[in-house]
Amino acid sequence: MARILLKVHHPTLEPADAATVLERNLIGNNVGNLAFSHASERLLTHPGDDVTAAPTGPWFADPARVNREFDHVVFPLANHFRASNLKALDRQSTAIEQLTTGFTVLGVGAQADLDGNAPRAEREAVEKATRRFVRAVLERGPSIGVRGDFTKEYLVGLGFDDSEVDVIGCPSMFLHGPELPLRLPDAVAADDPIAITISPYVTEMGPILEQSLRRHRHLTYIGQDVHTLRLLLRGTSLSGDDPRLPLSPEHPVFAPGRTVFPLNIPAWQEFLRRQRFAFGTRIHGTIVSLISGTPAVLLAHDSRTLELARYHRIPFVRLDERDPSEVSVPDLFAQADWSALVDGHRERWDTYAAFLERHGLRHGFGPAGGVERFDAAVAAVAADPGFPPVVRSNAGPVSPARRLARAVRRRLR
Repeated sequence: MARILLKVHHPTLEPADAATVLERNLIGNNVGNLAFSHASERLLTHPGDDVTAAPTGPWFADPARVNREFDHVVFPLANHFRASNLKALDRQSTAIEQLTTGFTVLGVGAQADLDGNAPRAEREAVEKATRRFVRAVLERGPSIGVRGDFTKEYLVGLGFDDSEVDVIGCPSMFLHGPELPLRLPDAVAADDPIAITISPYVTEMGPILEQSLRRHRHLTYIGQDVHTLRLLLRGTSLSGDDPRLPLSPEHPVFAPGRTVFPLNIPAWQEFLRRQRFAFGTRIHGTIVSLISGTPAVLLAHDSRTLELARYHRIPFVRLDERDPSEVSVPDLFAQADWSALVDGHRERWDTYAAFLERHGLRHGFGPAGGVERFDAAVAAVAADPGFPPVVRSNAGPVSPARRLARAVRRRLR
């Protein structure tokens, strides 16, 4: 039996309420992080293995203990190679260099703009930290799994061999293994329930949100970042002063019931199954919609979202090539083609499964099964104590005094 330590921000089977999620930041700043860790928990549930899903920070404080208690460490990752993540990269590299276990990275990505460019001032430091991290990983495994061709080209450009970098996409897309249960309606009407995801710093989303709220009375904003959760729970505005973006409790998207925030994947999927269509800038918001059976289109704004959409053939629109005033739900739906996504999914799954086998990892979709055990555990938690439902906006009228105080705070920031 292999003893596996799986890095997660928060284990699926240990649900937490909204206040705890916010206080302890159990989503790692973005609830989208739970998408690939949840999928990895399900994928690696093989009856012959013992998987411990946990934050690795406390474990990595004592690498010798990891060596004693585990045979393999698995890291599902997102856009890890970026300037804002340098401290984490170096901290993890220091720990990995002391491990004698096997080590596997699932779906890591580099970050740049839509044309593949990163700020020159940050480039050298990111490259140095990335080289160290990847070198440590490759000394403990045959390859590193990356999101797409952009990240592979980046790593090969840093001097790593082509055979050491495997393009495997994101584990979140393989929640159902070789299947992708997508339901495609014939059309989307103005009165249909529509979900939108927004990166609050992407200015193009301001006018898109504004007109979408006007055209679709059942439009719901799915918040993902921890700052939006804080706004919903405490009324704290996000940084920025664009009134069209969802930065302040006074924004119309925070009217009662118009915004939801998922605290866990089961509740997120339950909400999305009731939607007709989803769109927006959040890649994992898009993916969770697709694996819940609801068609979605990505509004790509950087390399990390674009390369995953390209690899998995998720329909997308580049925001730098479209006038925001021309982005509409009916057009996005009518122009999208999900056939390449669906038809090529099994082949991409085969690539993913072969990567796991190359690393000596077994999955729960083989002859021995395993996913049903994870599903039974999820069902037991759902029954008692239950997964907390999505947080919903419930803001009432804001007094002039509170509105003035918030405006002053924003100006001071």
